[in-house]
Amino acid sequence: MTRSPLDTITEDLNWREAELGSLKLLLSRDDVTEHQKVVLLRASWALLYAHYEGFSKTSLTVFYDYAKRYVANCGSLPINTRLFALEKKLRTLRSLSPEPLLNELENFSTIFYASGPIFPEVDTKSNLWPNVLEDLLRDADISLTSLDLHRVKISTLVNRRNNIAHGKRDIVAEVSYYRGFESAVYDIMYEMAFKIDERLNSAPYSQ
Repeated sequence: MTRSPLDTITEDLNWREAELGSLKLLLSRDDVTEHQKVVLLRASWALLYAHYEGFSKTSLTVFYDYAKRYVANCGSLPINTRLFALEKKLRTLRSLSPEPLLNELENFSTIFYASGPIFPEVDTKSNLWPNVLEDLLRDADISLTSLDLHRVKISTLVNRRNNIAHGKRDIVAEVSYYRGFESAVYDIMYEMAFKIDERLNSAPYSQ
C-alpha cells in the first residue's frame, strides 16, 4: 500500500511528540529538585525549538517531493510555488547580457513551463522566526491561522532558544510557562500537517 504524504508527516510528528513527552515525564517526577527542573526546562525549550524547526522543514520537504513526482507541468503550479521552483533559473536570467537573455526568454516557456518542477531545498535559515516560516509557507501557497495567533510566542521561543544555544543563562522557571509555548508549537505543527494534506488533495497536485 502506498504511503501518503500525510502518513509520512504524521509519523514524523509522532516521534517528536514522544521525545518531548519523555522530558515532560521527567519534569513531573516528585524526586526532581528545583535545580534539576530548571536544567530540564532549558533542555525542553531547546528541544521544543528543534522539533518546531525540524517538523516544518520535513513537512515542507515532503510536500515538494510529492509535487515534484506528480506535477508534470511547472506552469500549472500556483504563482508563488512556480516562482519558488524557478527561483534559481530566474536569478541566472537576471545576470545575463541582452543577447543570451533574449535566447533564454524565447525558449523559456517550452523548456521550463512545460517540464516538471525542480524545487530548491527548504531553507529554515537556522532561526525559524515567524516571518521566515510565513515566507516558506507562502511559497507552498499555504497560510496558517495558528501562526498568526502564536506569532509572539514563536518569536520568544526562537529568541530564548538562541540564548540557550549560545550558553547564556536564560532561565525558564515554570513548567506551566513552558507548556504554553509547547501548546503553541503543537497548534502550528498540527495545522501545518492538515493544510499540507489539504493542499495536496487539490489541483494541480491531486490525482
